[in-house]
Amino acid sequence: MDLEEHSLDPVIERQCSECGAKLTSQEIQASLDAGTPFLCTVHAAEEVPLEDEDQLEG
Repeated sequence: MDLEEHSLDPVIERQCSECGAKLTSQEIQASLDAGTPFLCTVHAAEEVPLEDEDQLEG
């Protein structure tokens, strides 16, 4: 019987919510830190924060 403690950390495998591309660990961490949807680098660069969007319209 194996009594050694094993880590059960799940592997996070995410996809871009826009294009479905598999995200890198850096992209996943950036989304988690920012509290934003999971986006690839290309689609994350296209995102405009809501406060900035108001300035663009006016």
